[in-house]
Amino acid sequence: MKSANLLTVAWLCLSTGGFTQTTHSPLVSYCFSSGAYSKSFQDAFSVISNIGALSTLKNFHAGVYGERRFMLAETSLYTAVATIPSASGNFALQADYSGYKDYSESQVGIAYGLALSEDIGIGAKFNYYHLRIPSYLSASAVNFEIGSVIHISKQVHTGVSVYNPLSSPLGKHTGEKIASVYKAGIGYEMAPSFFTQVEIIKEKNRDVNVHAGFQYKPLEQLFARAGIFTGTSSGYFGVGYLYRQLRMDISVSFHQQLGISPGLLLLYQWTKSTKE
Repeated sequence: MKSANLLTVAWLCLSTGGFTQTTHSPLVSYCFSSGAYSKSFQDAFSVISNIGALSTLKNFHAGVYGERRFMLAETSLYTAVATIPSASGNFALQADYSGYKDYSESQVGIAYGLALSEDIGIGAKFNYYHLRIPSYLSASAVNFEIGSVIHISKQVHTGVSVYNPLSSPLGKHTGEKIASVYKAGIGYEMAPSFFTQVEIIKEKNRDVNVHAGFQYKPLEQLFARAGIFTGTSSGYFGVGYLYRQLRMDISVSFHQQLGISPGLLLLYQWTKSTKE
């Protein structure tokens, strides 16, 4: 138990930078967010990478993702996303939670995406973030993120986004701010069954992180994905299976010092054929 608590503290120091720092990292996992810079490989979780991807989603999606970071319940992360298309644009709801009874972070957000043309889409999302440490601290912040995607051709797609550009303060008395995060990415659909992307992530007060990954679908129902994060010296691998409208993904990410993190994703897509 003591070693688990020590590992929890180590992870919190890596992810938040500690309370002596001026910024607090946002609550996010990118392992299942690849696909933002494409059309054929997008899903509801793509909005985590770039909220502009919401503009091109055509169907209702609802999904949940759970990750036990470094095999500890104390650092587990949970995310739920739902996207709702409409004639006047697309809407999305997202909720995130990480932690345990003695330390927890949560965030809820509502988003809107609009296709300006067949090749350009934009999106915006408003978030409410809350940090809780019982008997010590309870602080919250409101922030927003914006993004855009550009489909240069049927194969090449790019985009930029920014999370919390105003560096919202975390509560009134903590002296901390939520970190701003700037991202730019490009994706290439080499074939209908293969997609790769590179995304550059710059978080305030941290080194540049490059997320490079690919997705491969040998069959319509079966696919695999893998990627690396240079800033944290970590990587991930996952496989998924689609049964009718329900998709299940199993993943494993790994950190050189802190170990492995298994994850499970369930995603339901309600297509027009389902309605009929």
